[in-house]
Amino acid sequence: MGDPLPTHDTPLPAPGSVTGVVLAGGQGSRMGGVDKGLQPFHGVPLALHALMRLRMQRGDWLAHSMINANRNLGAYESFGVPVWPDTLGGYAGPLAGMLTALTHTETPFLLTVPCDSPRFPLDLADRLCRALIEARAELAMAAGPESDGRVRPQPVFCLLSTHLIESLERFLQAGGRKIDAWTAQHRGVVVPFDRPDDDPLAFANANTLAELHALQQDRVPG
Repeated sequence: MGDPLPTHDTPLPAPGSVTGVVLAGGQGSRMGGVDKGLQPFHGVPLALHALMRLRMQRGDWLAHSMINANRNLGAYESFGVPVWPDTLGGYAGPLAGMLTALTHTETPFLLTVPCDSPRFPLDLADRLCRALIEARAELAMAAGPESDGRVRPQPVFCLLSTHLIESLERFLQAGGRKIDAWTAQHRGVVVPFDRPDDDPLAFANANTLAELHALQQDRVPG
C-alpha cells in the first residue's frame, strides 16, 4: 500500500458514517453472460444475499446501502435500495462501480462488496473501520486465505474515504482498471481475516455456475 502522504486530514469512521454498496455491474462472461447478481444462492439472488449481509453487519457503522448494476435494473430495484448503473460505459470493471457508488454516497465512507462472494464476514465493516482508525488510513482492504493457503488482499472488499473520488475518477479517465494499482497510490491498511474462527471460504467468489454450486455445498470453488 502507499506510504503516508502529507495530504489534508482524513476523516475517521464513526457510527452511521458508512454507506455499503453491492457491486453487481459485471457482464457475467464466465457464467455465460447471465446477470450474476440475480443468480440464486440457497434460493436468494446473490445481490440480495449480499445486501442482507450488509444489513447484518456488526456494529452500527453502516447508515445506508445501495446496489451498482447495469442490467435488469427493475429486478434490482425490487430489493428496496437505490440502484445505480455505471457512470462509465463499456463495463469498465469494479472500479467503475466504486466510482458510481462514490458519486451517490452522502456519508464520509463507502464500503464495497462484490455480489459473488456470498459468505463475506459479518464483522467486515467493524474490522475494516477499526483498522482504518488505528492506521489513520484513507482506505482499508480485507485479506483472506486462498486455495493455496496464502492470505492475499481482496481489494473489492474495500472501505474508503469518499474524498478519494477525484483520484479514482482521474485514474479511470487515464485508462486505469486494476484496483491494486489505484489503491497503491493512497494510504491504506490491509486487514487479514485469518483468525481460527474466521470462515476460510469468506472471500471465495463464484465466477461460474459450478463455483456457485460448490459454495452452496460448502465446498471450495474450482
